[in-house]
This record gives sequence, C-alpha cells and structure tokens, in this order.
Amino acid sequence: MSKHLTYISYVVQTENGPLFNHEKIHLDHTFSSGTLHDITQDAVIKWADNKEKELSAGQQLTILNFFTFETDN
Repeated sequence: MSKHLTYISYVVQTENGPLFNHEKIHLDHTFSSGTLHDITQDAVIKWADNKEKELSAGQQLTILNFFTFETDN
C-alpha cells in the first residue's frame, strides 16, 4: 500500500532574519481523487499550528509551498 507524504517548505522569521527550512510529514488518510487537496491543506494547517507552538517568542512561521506525493516505501 502506498503512503502519502507532504513536503512543506517554510520560513521562520526571527529578529536576525529569516530561517528557511522544509519537512516531510506523513498523512494517515484514505484519499479519494477529489479530496486530496482539502485533506492535505487541513493537515498542513494543523502541522503549522503545532510548529508555531515550538517557536520562541517573537518568531513567526510562514509556509512558502507544499505538495503531496505517493510513495511505496
């Protein structure tokens, strides 16, 4: 069975300037062809909310891009 991974490119704005980074997250959902984007978008928003809780005071998270792909691994 294939897994769906979402690649998220983001920047954390700090007092010393931006820090660019990226992560891959696993989405544990059953997708139909019409709902992939909506589920991915909801998962990315939830990920961003959790990620922002890890940031220091005064830092801000901005998502630059994300996309989902299938993998057999």
